[in-house]
Amino acid sequence: MKIKYLFILFLIAFQLKAQKGVRYDLHVRDTIVNFSGKEKRAIAVNGQIPMPTLTFTEGDIAEIYVHNELKKETTSMHWHGLFLPNKEDGVPYLTQMPIEPGTTHKYTFPIIQNGTYWYHSHSGLQEQIGLYGLFIINKKKDDSTIRKGIDDLPTIPVILSEWSDLKPENIQRMLHNANDWFAIKKGTTQSYAEAIKQGHFSTKVTNEWKRMNAMDVSDVYYEKFLLNGKNEQQLSDFKPGSKVRLRIANGGASSYFWLTYGGGKITVVASDGNDVEPVEVDRLIIAVSETYDVVVTIPENNKSFAFLATAEDRTGSASLFLGNGEKQPVHHLSKLKYFEGMKMMNDMMKMNGEMNDMGMNMSLNKMDMNAVMYPEISGEDENAKPAMDHSNHNMEGMKMESDSTETSEL
Repeated sequence: MKIKYLFILFLIAFQLKAQKGVRYDLHVRDTIVNFSGKEKRAIAVNGQIPMPTLTFTEGDIAEIYVHNELKKETTSMHWHGLFLPNKEDGVPYLTQMPIEPGTTHKYTFPIIQNGTYWYHSHSGLQEQIGLYGLFIINKKKDDSTIRKGIDDLPTIPVILSEWSDLKPENIQRMLHNANDWFAIKKGTTQSYAEAIKQGHFSTKVTNEWKRMNAMDVSDVYYEKFLLNGKNEQQLSDFKPGSKVRLRIANGGASSYFWLTYGGGKITVVASDGNDVEPVEVDRLIIAVSETYDVVVTIPENNKSFAFLATAEDRTGSASLFLGNGEKQPVHHLSKLKYFEGMKMMNDMMKMNGEMNDMGMNMSLNKMDMNAVMYPEISGEDENAKPAMDHSNHNMEGMKMESDSTETSEL
């Protein structure tokens, strides 16, 4: 019996030794950024925003050292979507104590899955000012689920986010107060003047009479939308006609993004870390915290097309140009038809605030608000016109100290 137990222990020890340890050191520091023309405080890791992309292979042992070099704040790291021991999940006061300033915390866990994920701070609202990044797990080389022409393609990490010059705490306070400041900034107040101009005066009056709020699809105004920490990025290292795999995560605080590609269709190959049957789409919406893997084709020589992430409320976008030629004009999504959406909402409600038959049908998903608010669905798309020249798209950078990511194999 003792020999049997010794043999089992030997096998466990051998298996653990065979697993590869991969180490990352993450130095969390205060920094200054300038995304909108104003210098604002943010938090960087290893001198960069977003945080470094962490890459592993299924079967690895992750050893991640978080060095809190903030002056006054505690911090933490949560590994979004990963299967791991509860004590490594990174939630302060629930699975661990906060990482105090001037201290280091080591996260260690086995990598028992593959796919595209992301990680972020779970302390306060730090995620909104820089503490978010991609977490990519490759399949083993001998994995029977490896798909030729997909899993062996060159990979481009893409993480989406937004930036507001307001402190996250102030945004939260304003949302609780329910004022119109963000709507004013976005131009979505739907005033009487706008209603008259668009022939919807009676719609606005009815809306006010029924004490209903103006239509909107997002709550916060952002100065910039970012892709890999930039409003615009160019990648020219791929051969024309070749395919690349974009591993995309939405690290934004509240924004959904429509994904489109000027060079053709998008092929979806994975969702939230899980392989899916490849499907071609013209566009794709990605929600907060979701991930998608998509395949796109690099355009012909002397052309460069934008992979565009547009905020659902159409107030801005971020772009990744693929190709080594001249930037091609970008077709932006048209402004939403708010008054048409308002009219539909009016028609759903009785004067006493109860739903009528139309409202009940809407609640049962028998009607689609998108069909009236989205010009590209209703057939009144302004972008049937020539595309907008995007060649002079402004590129906002960051002013911060420079550090390299420390990665090693144990």
